Amino acid sequence: MAPGVPALLLLLTGAGTPHRLLHEEAVAPVPWAVAESGRPTSATAPAPRFEPTETVESAVSEGNRFRIHFTRQGPNAVPLADADGSGVPDFVELVGRTYERVATFYAGLGFRLPPDDATTPGDNGGDGRFDVYLVDFALRADGAFRMETCLDGTTRCTGYMLQENDFTGYGYPSDQEAVEILASHEFFHAVQAAYRPDLGGIASEGTAVWATERFEPALDDLEGFSHSYLELPDRSLLTDPSGPGVGFSYGAGLFFQFVGERFGDALLLALLEESVRQPDVRWPLLLDTCLRRDFASSFDAAFAQFSAWNLGTGSRATPGFGYARGEGYAPLVTTASALPTSLASVRVAGASSRIFEVAGGASFVSASFEPEAGTDPAALYLLVAAVTDDAVLRVKQVGGQEPLRAQVAAEDATRVLVAVVDGRTQGLGRYGQLCIAATGQDADCAPVLPPPPDAGADAGTEDAGTVDAGTGDAGSADAGRPQEPIDDPRDPSGSDGGCQAAGGPLSGALIALLLGGGLRLRRRRLGADRPERMRSDD
Repeated sequence: MAPGVPALLLLLTGAGTPHRLLHEEAVAPVPWAVAESGRPTSATAPAPRFEPTETVESAVSEGNRFRIHFTRQGPNAVPLADADGSGVPDFVELVGRTYERVATFYAGLGFRLPPDDATTPGDNGGDGRFDVYLVDFALRADGAFRMETCLDGTTRCTGYMLQENDFTGYGYPSDQEAVEILASHEFFHAVQAAYRPDLGGIASEGTAVWATERFEPALDDLEGFSHSYLELPDRSLLTDPSGPGVGFSYGAGLFFQFVGERFGDALLLALLEESVRQPDVRWPLLLDTCLRRDFASSFDAAFAQFSAWNLGTGSRATPGFGYARGEGYAPLVTTASALPTSLASVRVAGASSRIFEVAGGASFVSASFEPEAGTDPAALYLLVAAVTDDAVLRVKQVGGQEPLRAQVAAEDATRVLVAVVDGRTQGLGRYGQLCIAATGQDADCAPVLPPPPDAGADAGTEDAGTVDAGTGDAGSADAGRPQEPIDDPRDPSGSDGGCQAAGGPLSGALIALLLGGGLRLRRRRLGADRPERMRSDD
């Protein structure tokens, strides 16, 4: 590793959530791209690669599945300590042991392991074992899977791994944690390739981040990437980002973490298996197929519940609501507004949500979303949540009606969050009018209504406005989640009338992000919501 290279790879947000370096370079070949320029022992291989003056050795892992390639001199040299006197550096043995653990774990979940590369044309590393090359990424990234060949057309593919040679300057707490994160993430790309390697960046990186969390929840990779999604929930999961925005694909690991916690490992396994049966179908449609066939659910229903879980991250993580480890995730970024408010043209893209925040304290807060005339309202949902700075109190979810209307008791809330959710698996953005009002405010478009006469004192208290809050056996020891906070439709009082447009100052705590060399305050601006009508969902 070249000395003196500045590296601040773990940045802190205002909530103390670490920001993680992308494992692969944003400009590097995507994980499923075929490597055509040779392995890193070749002078024609792209960087990182071994230098011609370096002597490259290899060692076989104890479980006999992996061959680890390394050098003892030059910029790609591994740490040379050999405490057990085996003749193989301890770092190399650590890599071999960790990859064996990872492979055994994934196989135990039912996933395919990559086929051997004995028949790979040209250099295959010396035998059919899976090859890991320890090379210097020089702080640009820290690992990559390179696909080489497919045994069955475009499926059952295999390749090799590149991994950072010493992690000097990377900020990981230990070599062991660094290797565990890299091995579990990058080897899951090899697992993906053993099925179908072209699922796209969102599914590829997102499920790899999930896989690391599933392998060892104490690793903070998902926590470090969570801000990349929770700062941009209005960005669609249907479009793969590129360039500087590629971190969103890693942040999408939060969606697959939700999938794993809510439905269990079996759904992630079914997704990859279905990708082989339908090799030309995009991953959201594949996931919808699996949910409808095997889990009595759908992509849009699951995405709406995912959006609800995201209301309870960071300091608002609430026992019995949402993620098992939500306190370690970044806080959700919202758009601040005053009460009452009316936005004539709010755009929401497929597989995304628009989230607004107003003051609590009123007896009730009501919201409505009415799609533009002629718009298909399918897979649109409205969530209204009463929250404090450190808890989600109750959530009301509605869908399948036009317009969407929901209200929540808010007297004990400091804030109310309103989310417009589009759970479609494809399609352009949709527009509609959003209105939010509190008890006693003139708001014809979002009237605060009394409960039905026969509702009783305990009406609507089953769960957070959803039929399944994640309480079933999801196929793993800690996959099922407790019930979400209950609805509380106490009898509201006050008048209703016309609705006025209003924008307000940013309420709640500002989220300070340490990016590059300075602080950046991210503030959403109301208005100018409507882009060109033919713009794609990006």
